[in-house]
Amino acid sequence: MLRKNALAAPIGAVLLCAAGVHAADAPVRDGADDLPRITVTAIGSAFRFDVPATVSVIDRQKMDRHLVVDIRDLVKYEPGVSAVGTAGRWGLDSFNIRGLDGNRVAILTDGVAASSSFGFSTTGMRAGRSFVDPDTLKSVEIVRGPASALDPSDALGGTVRYVTKDPADYLRNGKDVYVSVKERYGSADRSLGTSLTLAGGTPTNGIVFVADHREAHAPNNKGDVDSADYLRTRPDPLTQDTTSVLAKYVHVARSGREDRVTADLYRNDVDTNVLSALGQAGTTRLSSDIAKDRATRTRLSVGQRYANIDLGIADRLEWDAWWQKSETESTTRTLANVPSRGATYDRLYLSDLDERLFGGKLTLYKTVDGGVQQRIAYGVEASRTTPTGQLGGEGRDVRTGIVSSSAPYMPESYPLRFFPRNDTDRYAVFAQDEIALLDGRLRIVPGVRWDRYTFKPDRDDPYFDGSFVQGGLGEVRSSRFSPKLGVTYAMNDAVEVYAQYAQGFRPPLYNELAVAWGTPRLYGIVPNPSLKPETSKGIEIGVRGNGELGYFSASAYYNRYRDFIFGGYTLDRSQWPQWALNQNLLIVMQAVNFPKATIKGVEASAGLTLGALNDALQGWRIEGNLAAAKGDKQVYGASGWSPLNSVDPLTAVLGISYDARSWGAELIGKGVRRKSRLDSATAFRAPGYATLDLYAHWRPTEALEFSAGFTNLTDRKYWDWGSLHGGVLANVGSTDGGGVDDAQVRNAQIDRLTMPGRAVAVSARYTF
Repeated sequence: MLRKNALAAPIGAVLLCAAGVHAADAPVRDGADDLPRITVTAIGSAFRFDVPATVSVIDRQKMDRHLVVDIRDLVKYEPGVSAVGTAGRWGLDSFNIRGLDGNRVAILTDGVAASSSFGFSTTGMRAGRSFVDPDTLKSVEIVRGPASALDPSDALGGTVRYVTKDPADYLRNGKDVYVSVKERYGSADRSLGTSLTLAGGTPTNGIVFVADHREAHAPNNKGDVDSADYLRTRPDPLTQDTTSVLAKYVHVARSGREDRVTADLYRNDVDTNVLSALGQAGTTRLSSDIAKDRATRTRLSVGQRYANIDLGIADRLEWDAWWQKSETESTTRTLANVPSRGATYDRLYLSDLDERLFGGKLTLYKTVDGGVQQRIAYGVEASRTTPTGQLGGEGRDVRTGIVSSSAPYMPESYPLRFFPRNDTDRYAVFAQDEIALLDGRLRIVPGVRWDRYTFKPDRDDPYFDGSFVQGGLGEVRSSRFSPKLGVTYAMNDAVEVYAQYAQGFRPPLYNELAVAWGTPRLYGIVPNPSLKPETSKGIEIGVRGNGELGYFSASAYYNRYRDFIFGGYTLDRSQWPQWALNQNLLIVMQAVNFPKATIKGVEASAGLTLGALNDALQGWRIEGNLAAAKGDKQVYGASGWSPLNSVDPLTAVLGISYDARSWGAELIGKGVRRKSRLDSATAFRAPGYATLDLYAHWRPTEALEFSAGFTNLTDRKYWDWGSLHGGVLANVGSTDGGGVDDAQVRNAQIDRLTMPGRAVAVSARYTF
């Protein structure tokens, strides 16, 4: 173990740079990409050691103590990671990791990929990727960049792995039944939630059942105009009901074979009175806009783990198979006045987006110890994704009572298909080796993944009969090898350095290749079947330490992207198709490949255990972190470089905590620098801010536990960049290319997008 004074210097240096990460006990991973041998434990997320990349883990205890109810709460203090999406009707979408978000971040629930983000038009189809209830999770692992050959190569930003609860998390020998009930309340959105956990059996033959229900309203932001029109700065009135159910059976045989069966259900209903859309002057003026949205996900998974087998080519084997259906349904009813016609239409829009996925993965492991120890993992993965969707509806002339699904009763003739029914097949073969040298102090981890992608549209789909479709869309195939190489070197028992080189590969999705749409006198979208896959090359170097005094971690990275897919490029009028000219559109957009993009940054984290300095300070800890990044892109058809809007501004976190046997408290300050680098001179630049949060927990008895959180104690007015930058949910009609959320592009009052002020959240859990 490193001497105290030797370890204190690097810890202090990192803390002075704006320090550490909140870290908690790291759970043992269920999978086996790379088995952790050294983990640093503290109060928040735990960083994994002996891995040639930055990988952090958020455990169940930390989620409970920070009263996490959504993905924004989950990564609030995580360096280099944020949540993307708004708090209004469309909700949170996905994660931003080191400047990339949306479909460039892989989200896996027990190894099963989340559906793709998709969205455009305030009355069209929207679908995010936040289809998980944090209360069903036992841990969340966040990998920065395409670090592992065992993960999908299209995770250019990184991978978020959700691991759901197991029976063994609650059952012990001699305790064959577990029951707990948790109640919670949050003042920020006046939410009430109830969670029930049941487990029965034994750790080796048990079942767990988790049911959660939450009701919430619009978040209480810092706006003060409560008008029923577009000048409104208060949130639009809404109600939200979220229900989730997890059921899992796990059996471990005497041979060590483990059998798993999982059913996972999620449903989110949001009813919104979109007052902020009313009264805006234009070709159509709305006097009413009522929306009902429902997002559901159903997942069924089966799998086995063979821990002790003798196949010659493997001594351990894992396989999983899954089926998943994600669906987003929206009903929007508007009362639209068209001054040019002297008519008012009662319009009903019905949209449905359905994405079905089935697939499987086989991974084999082999340990070779012939002087040089090697841990080899290799396997295959295959899946098929089938999305379908359409927009239907009808309009009624209020004066005459005539009902029609065609113009002018509706903006276009309905039903409409935005993209064709298609199958997207993915195949992958991967291999990774971990080679231990110098008595295990030097570890070299080479890996490679070969991915094959095929987009197969159904030529008989009604999409191809639409007036917006151009020729050239057919089967699209692409494949690529993505090599990776990582090295870790343990300088001693407490400090190690690491470096990694990794490549990534993301082929274009159906919603980038094939979407076609137009609204007369507004905007249109042109498909681009010639899109190339985007690729990445990245390096990361870092140093980290873990000792009696605490821990530290510091890293620097540089990532370069080619053929960067940008979904909101505004075409010059000379490039418009004839149908767009006929409709007299204002803007026509298309997904294009930007030649290059780069993101570079640094991250630092540290924690200091004060009890190691003085016995009177037992239980006290100071932690913090810092993340800074810069991104640029070369725009298609233009020279020079411009800022990449998706990169988060500089963020620093510093906290102090005290943990006793039955209670504890944590005070956390977070500072964010002004978002000054944007590619548009007119876009809103969110000012910098600092917030202060206080958390406390108390366990008066073994069966009863209370938690409380007091957030934004200073009642600061601020904007979170993740709620302003909409990722793939950004409005495609944006004049600056979709880099800013549609709410402000469409003349919204910027105060409507402020975050909640001072708020309190409390929870109580009783275990029977």
